[in-house]
Amino acid sequence: MKNINKLLMILALPALLITGCKKDTSDKVSKTVKVSYPEITLMGNSFVIVAAGTTYTDAGAKLKDDISGAITDIQPTSNPVNTAQPGIYVVSFVASNSNGFETSATRLVAVSKAFGTVNRQGTYKRTATGVNCYITKLADGVYEVKNPGGAGISPNTIVYMAETAANVFVCPPQPTEFGSMSVVNINFNVTGVTWNVLNPNFGTQLRTFIKQ
Repeated sequence: MKNINKLLMILALPALLITGCKKDTSDKVSKTVKVSYPEITLMGNSFVIVAAGTTYTDAGAKLKDDISGAITDIQPTSNPVNTAQPGIYVVSFVASNSNGFETSATRLVAVSKAFGTVNRQGTYKRTATGVNCYITKLADGVYEVKNPGGAGISPNTIVYMAETAANVFVCPPQPTEFGSMSVVNINFNVTGVTWNVLNPNFGTQLRTFIKQ
């Protein structure tokens, strides 16, 4: 009987050794990180006007790393400005930290040209609401449009509009407090202007304004 017990112990020993050397696969491979974002500060103004045919050089921005605190100069990740073509252009800056959290900033650049057409500056009242929209001339063919929706919820919303040919206007997507907003189908007439606002917070109907 003793010999049998010794034999069983000898046979069980390799199994014990194998079991004791088994790799622990329960080690955690993920980690928890704090949600934070780097900071982009534009150098110069957030809205710039340049004359058609001139050269545009972006002023760049400062990037502050929220983890290390390091500050570096950065250039735009997207710069579509074409000074040969009047219009409104969006210059974009995008950066992320070592944890992968991304932030962005934009600068609007207006390319200005005179077409010898009517100055569209003035106060325009929307017929459906009785609420005013204000158009201010900033340069030849470049306008600031305050409250383009003609609605009570957006009295301080500002977008920028440019004349790209005689009586042809564009107001491309640009950042506002309601998110990206654009104005399309812009048609000035003898009494005022009509257009559509594109933004999820506004209806898509044609908006009619009478110049005051």
